[in-house]
Parts: sequence; structure tokens; C-alpha cells
Amino acid sequence: MDNPGLSSIECVSPGTLCWDEERAAPQVERDSPPAATSPLDPESLRRLAWEIGERNAAESYVPKENHAGLAAVTPTQGFVHWRIRQEWVDETARRRGATWQNCRLIVRLYDVSYIHFTGFNAHRLQDETLPSLCGQRFFQLPRAGTTQIAEVGFLLRSGEFLPAARSGSASFGRDRWSSHRSHDALYVDERGRIEPAGNVWEQERFLREMRRPKLRQGLRIAYFTFNGEDGQTPAFVRELSRCQRALGHEIHIFTAADTARPVRIEEGVRYHSVPLRANGSPIAAAQAFARRLEVQLAQAPPFDLLHHHEWQTGSIGSRSRLPRVLSLTSLESTRRNGTTPAPQSRAVEEAERAAARPMPCILTPDWLRQRIVAELGVDDARVCPFPMEGRLANEWDCPLDYGHVKGEIGVGPLDRLILYVGPLEHAAGVDLLVEALPAALRRHGNLRLAFIGAGSLHGSLEHRAHQLGVAFAVRLLGHREGPQVTRLVRAAEALILPSRCRLPFDDAVVDLARKAGRAVVTTHGGPAHLIRHEENGLLTYDNPGSMVWALDRLLSDATHTERMGRNGQRHEGSIRNWSDVARLYLELCAERFPDLTTTRL
Repeated sequence: MDNPGLSSIECVSPGTLCWDEERAAPQVERDSPPAATSPLDPESLRRLAWEIGERNAAESYVPKENHAGLAAVTPTQGFVHWRIRQEWVDETARRRGATWQNCRLIVRLYDVSYIHFTGFNAHRLQDETLPSLCGQRFFQLPRAGTTQIAEVGFLLRSGEFLPAARSGSASFGRDRWSSHRSHDALYVDERGRIEPAGNVWEQERFLREMRRPKLRQGLRIAYFTFNGEDGQTPAFVRELSRCQRALGHEIHIFTAADTARPVRIEEGVRYHSVPLRANGSPIAAAQAFARRLEVQLAQAPPFDLLHHHEWQTGSIGSRSRLPRVLSLTSLESTRRNGTTPAPQSRAVEEAERAAARPMPCILTPDWLRQRIVAELGVDDARVCPFPMEGRLANEWDCPLDYGHVKGEIGVGPLDRLILYVGPLEHAAGVDLLVEALPAALRRHGNLRLAFIGAGSLHGSLEHRAHQLGVAFAVRLLGHREGPQVTRLVRAAEALILPSRCRLPFDDAVVDLARKAGRAVVTTHGGPAHLIRHEENGLLTYDNPGSMVWALDRLLSDATHTERMGRNGQRHEGSIRNWSDVARLYLELCAERFPDLTTTRL
């Protein structure tokens, strides 16, 4: 190599070039960005996939441990694959010696439906002979709807089974629809506890109700009030406390009296009298009442909630940290009725402000709410519109023996009564109910249909019921009115109007169901504008098949049917009686005072 310019090049094989300054060019290559590659065309991808498949990597792979896999193919057919290492077989055969002779390689299937499998408690065993240490095969099961586990191993002549590998569990579906047609649901919490949850389709409503705060049971509630001019406790305090006592709370009412009187108990509510002589101004009387009541409260066991009725009791327990509620039925400005305020009237207004401002919750009629916010200077969020009056129980609310009412028309006390009220005419669709009854009775044997009303189809309905063999479940009651209709509507599960078209007085019949809190079933041709489907009733079509569906929907899910009735009743009027007022009061306290609520454990 005499050429000095090539002194650094070595002699290498053709096609190869090396040089001394290897740090230069290679560094440039590493620092330069990689060359962009164009995406492969579909033909190249197919060729590569074919080459990968030809290598058969799955067959050449040998796992380090024995394994078995199980999968469901159909409700009664499964697929199992397995591989057992030869080393494991040789070692097991050496340890077992002569007992290994003539053993069989099998897969043992365990039926572990609805159990925690321990290896010994399977419902059923099934053995399938296997041809080799590695392979796959299909197998048949005797029935569908099971959960299976597969175990591959050797069965010795003595009957002992030596497992080599176990699969995970596999569920095999049913080969027919479920026999449970009910829509009832169960709620399972994070601790595995179970409780009924009503309709599975109303899970959002159920969960929303679950998240709502709930008051603790057995709260001690104190009411402070002045008696009215007639010497009686105000109706709001008296009726509200009575209903709260019925719900399990301990209620004490403290009222002013001319002389000290012993504690009296009426319907479980304890009435305490506070001696007070009303010889001064209303403000002086309120201050004296507060001072003497503070002495009694100091000697009594602690309360959970304090309720102040009207401004005269607002200063009682002002230093207490207990939850407090103030109820106001009027203001001095409304009582004055536009007259010029006197000094005493102005003093009462100031006392009202002093009583209202520290209260975390103020109850008042809806018409008075904005005036209280404006005139007393309290936060709008603390003033709650509240029904200060409830109505006494009437024929729709008083206690009623449903079994006795059913017995009056020849229906058993445990039978499920569905009621129709209206004319017995073709346009009313009453014949559709009789035609649907045979199929409905096969699902609910205690179903009974009662028809209130008269019309040209009375005789044909009776004849058709006997012809179909369902006359025992039909009651044609004829014309009824007044209390008889009210009692029957309340005793029925629901009211059904299978109308082919709109009829007079349909709206009035729906109103009867609303008053009784019963769900209403009607057709798209009937009073459908009054029904919200699956919320306060059911909408269906004027044919016997749809009537069967509606009857089955009502009777299969009694909880949902009752809920639809309550929704309709609530739609007509949110407050119906003093029991509703008491429940609303407690719900409001649970929302406003978290210290009074209980948490789910």
C-alpha cells in the first residue's frame, strides 16, 4: 500500500468498508432523523400475515406449567383445551409406581352453579376421556343454565383422581326464557347486604331516594307556643305534633297557662304548662314566657329539635346550638291591615325581626314568603313555603277494611280486585276485559274483575263470562253511587278503562282513582291525556292481548302499581292531610339539619 491517501483503509471482503475515523460518520448517522417509511400496501400485509401463520407459533410454544381452559359454545355444549407437560407425567408416574398402570387421562367437569366451590361440593361430576396430553375437544352437558369448572388429570384404577390443571369457571346460558317474569329488583350494597328495591326499571328513582338524608328515629322535639284566644293549642302545632308522635318521635308542647298544671298526655303528646299572667304588653308577656321556660328546659333532658311557633317564642333557647325552626302564620304588617302603626306595633315588628334573623329555618305560607324576606331582612334560602293547614280525614282518608268491602260483593279478602266504572257499552270496551280474563287468570288465579255501571252489554257480558268459564271471577254490580263507589275504588288494586273512544264522564272516573291513590289503565283512545305511562298509570290498546299485558303488569309488580297510584295522588295535590304535612316537615328537617340524620352502615 504505497499510496499515502489510502493508508487508513484496511483490506476487507468485497462490499465492506472500514476506516479509522469511526466516531465521525456513525455519529452523523445516529444524529440524523430516521428515514420515513411508506405504509405497506394490502398485498404486503397479507404476505406477512401468511408467513407469520406458517410459523405456527402457538403449536411450538411449550408452557412452563400445565393448563386447562373452558368456554361455553351453546347452553348445553362446551369447549375445553388442555396441555400437560411430559415432565410432570413422568415425575407423577415415578412417584405412584404400580398404581399408575392402566390409568386414564380425563377431563372432569364440575357443576358449581350458585355455590362457592371447595373441590368437594359440586352438584354433579362428568368425566370425559382425553386422547393425548395436548389437545382440544367439544363436550355435551345434560342441561342448560349451569356454571362449570374443568379439571384435567389422570384417573387411577383405584378411583383416585390426580388433577394436573384446573380451568376457570364458565357460565352456560339458559335455553329458554326465565320463569321469573316479575319486575321486582334487589339492591345489594358494597357489603353484600340485600333489600327489596321495587321495580328494576326505576333504579334511578330508588337510588335517588337512597341518597336522600333520613332522620333518626325517636327524636325528642319541643314545641313552644302561646295558646289561642279560645285557650286551645294552635291547630298547626297540635295536629303536626300528633302525627309526628304517630311516626315514632317523642313530642313535648310547652304552652302558657294562668296557673301551674300537671303534665297531661293526649295521644302520646306531652303538654307542659308554663305559669304566666298576661298583664302587660305582648312583648313583656313573650319575655316573661321565655324566662320561665328557660328554667324548665334547664331541668329537662336535652331535646334534639326546637320548634318556635310565632314570634313570641323566638327568644327561647337563643343561645342553644340545637336545630331550631320558626313557624310564622302572619306578620304585624299584615295584621295591621294598612292602618298607621302605633309604637307598640313598631315594637312588635322589631321583635319579629329579632326572632327571625337567627333562625336557620323559617316556615310560612307561600303567599307570605316574599314579605317575610323583604320586611324581616332574612336570607331567602332560609324561608321555606310550607302548608300551615291540613284537612281532616274524609271518606277517602278514613280507615277502611278492604277485605270487608270485597266480601260485600262476594270477593275474597286476599283476591286482587280490578275495577271498571262506566257504561256497559261497546264503545267502553268492557267486552275486551272479559275476553282477556282467561289468559290473565292463568297467570294470576286470584284476579277478580268488578264492573260498576249499566248498559246494553250487561246480558252478553254475563253470558260470555259463563261461556269462557270465568264467571266466578266477574262481578257485574250494576248501578252504584256515592259511598259504595268510594269504598270499592279504595278497595281495588287499580281502575281500568278499556275505552275504544272517548266517553262522557271519563275524566270524572279518573278523578275518583286519583282521590283514592289508585293507578289508572286506559287505552290511547280513552282519557290518555290524563295518564303518564308507567308513572301514574298504564297506556295500552283496545284489544284483548293488550288488556292481558296491562293486567299482568299491574298484578306482577304490586309495589310499582302502588307507586303509580301515589304519583297520581300526589299530582292532584301535594298535601292532602295532616299526616302528609308531618312527613313533609320531617323531610325538610332531614335536609336542613344533617346532625339529625342517620347514615347507612
